[in-house]
Amino acid sequence: MSSWIDAKKEKPHAGKMVWAAVPNAFTCAHQTFLLYLDSDSQWRDNGGVFFGRTVNFWQYADVPTFKGSC
Repeated sequence: MSSWIDAKKEKPHAGKMVWAAVPNAFTCAHQTFLLYLDSDSQWRDNGGVFFGRTVNFWQYADVPTFKGSC
């Protein structure tokens, strides 16, 4: 099992996709989202949309690249 990194202590490399753990007050648990940190240290989803929630933990995600024709 991968270890989670505290977002207050260390940030991922800009542009690299990560699994981000975000607190959910309704379920008293964390939700995970696939995000990246842009060059301005803003969290964004895989479509580039600003993600305004607080990220507590993260770990790098191995996201495969599509190699085909559309």
